[in-house]
Amino acid sequence: MPNVEGMRREVAIGVPSLALATAGGLWVQALHSANASLPRFADLCASGNYGNPYGEPVRITILGDSSLTGPGLGDGSEIWIAQLVDRLQWNVELRSHAKGGSRVRDVLLHQATHAALTKPDLFVLAVGSNDALHATSTRQFRRDLKTLLNRLSYVAPVLSLGIGDLSVIPRLPKGLRPLVAHRSATIDQIHTQVADRVNRVSRVPVRELSDSIFRSCTTDLFAEDRFHPNCQGHTAWANLFEPFLRAAVEESLGAQDSSAQSLASSVTA
Repeated sequence: MPNVEGMRREVAIGVPSLALATAGGLWVQALHSANASLPRFADLCASGNYGNPYGEPVRITILGDSSLTGPGLGDGSEIWIAQLVDRLQWNVELRSHAKGGSRVRDVLLHQATHAALTKPDLFVLAVGSNDALHATSTRQFRRDLKTLLNRLSYVAPVLSLGIGDLSVIPRLPKGLRPLVAHRSATIDQIHTQVADRVNRVSRVPVRELSDSIFRSCTTDLFAEDRFHPNCQGHTAWANLFEPFLRAAVEESLGAQDSSAQSLASSVTA
């Protein structure tokens, strides 16, 4: 989800190509939405140690947008990824490089290099929502996402989150929702195509998992800014994404064990 502090800029810059493709009235609605008198929240940080302190150590590095920085929450520990890893049987060192409002190019240029230096056992990536709202060209999104996933997967396996239907966001004017729904679906389809073609990348199908829940609960799962999920929304994400994160960690640790055994065998041979 995008950063509220950048919401005015996001709508003013990102939506016009969508709005002008239909009717000028949508542009007026977008400006009205962007300037609504609503709270603005800062990014939070999920970095810390979680899970079982006596378990096997696991390093997870996260990067992406505000779906990993939790604007509107009380503390970084309430962010879905922090809630989730605190349930795990491993001793998890979580390091966050995420920043609200980031598009895929921002992550590629400003987060990926520093994140790679942490040499994690697993990357968790959440990006694409701001590209949908900014109307990033599909060609650029595809190219930058492919570069980003290739760069990260060279260092460690990647769990990459798909893009849900952003038209469920209560703050968006109703007139814009069909356009935003179409953009979300298009960006998510590209995400699927790219992720499926990069080795050591697994995908979380966010659209299939969470859209119906967020659509049916409407404002119950959103913070006071009516734009970002609240703690209940983050808990819903944690519950839905848990099997995918567990599987990704187990696969990463299993691959490391296999590599270590192969190395030991070659040394003793």
